[in-house]
Amino acid sequence: MDCELTLPRRLPWHDGTWAALQTLKQRNVHAVLLHGARGIGKKSLGFDLAQAALCEQPQADGRACRQCTGCVLMEAGSHPDFRFVLPAALAALRPGHAVEGEDDEEAPAEAEEPDKHKRASREIRVEQVRALADFATVATHRGGGRVILLAPAEALNAVAANALLKLLEEPPDRTLFILVTDALDELPPTIRSRCVLVRVEAPQRAVALQWLAGQGIEDPEAALAAAGGAPLAALELAKGAALDPELRALLLDLLERGDDADAAEIARRIPREVPLAASLALLQRWCWDLIGCRASGSVRYHPRQQASLARLTGKSASDGLWRWSDALVQAQASREHPLNARLVLETLLLQYRDCMNSTH
Repeated sequence: MDCELTLPRRLPWHDGTWAALQTLKQRNVHAVLLHGARGIGKKSLGFDLAQAALCEQPQADGRACRQCTGCVLMEAGSHPDFRFVLPAALAALRPGHAVEGEDDEEAPAEAEEPDKHKRASREIRVEQVRALADFATVATHRGGGRVILLAPAEALNAVAANALLKLLEEPPDRTLFILVTDALDELPPTIRSRCVLVRVEAPQRAVALQWLAGQGIEDPEAALAAAGGAPLAALELAKGAALDPELRALLLDLLERGDDADAAEIARRIPREVPLAASLALLQRWCWDLIGCRASGSVRYHPRQQASLARLTGKSASDGLWRWSDALVQAQASREHPLNARLVLETLLLQYRDCMNSTH
């Protein structure tokens, strides 16, 4: 169960939200729902709040001391009075840590060999929530309270959401629930109504750039723009989830050229092996910038290509761009299926090229 947590800690733009959370602590609120834009560190803030709640020598501002036994256990991922509930697909946030309720203890013997082709679940399942009910009914190990951090809350499937609702309606004694969501409207109203909603604000641009520079990012402005202003997403892109620079430059060149790139050239230049998810993400950001530039002249993700985007909006058809956007969404939805990534990317670039053949 032990692990090192990989979440960034005590992010500077959370200070204002932290002060608001301290007033809730004084009211003995049993369930907090942190919501806001994706990639601004809400899970990190949730963990900071959980650690502070279990700290045995909290500081004057309510933050954890990070030195007491409770804090050491939290840092190691082994505090017995804490549960971090994630979809199995996000278990990398806790390396070496089994996802709550997903240990398959009762799996039949013939299923012992793992299915290498089985995708990790992106849902929070009812077994995970039922395990929380068992956890909340036993006495605490450290003599204090217990904390349950659940993220992202919109990943709860319908059955799991109903099971969680029962816990929130009759909360166990001395138990704090911390829910985190990027999509508040996707949560059932019944769950929202059982929590105190706290909006986590995105950082100001200067603060985000300074933080990214402190993380060793060579070009913070480009990384932040590519992530749409979300600093944690920018850090992830810059440190490994981003496209290879050569492939990114190639795709941007084809996109900037619009219908000047013919089908034969697209087929020739696309490499045999391409990372489909990252390539699709770049195409989607380009599509959103084209739509935004056409509607209001604004460019969010590719400010360095603003002149090219402005030129292309004069050549592209609005209905064609929306059709291309739909095609990109469908491709993202099936990106984990065994598709020919190169063929998918070529097809989408040809569809994009077709958008440039009309100006209505």
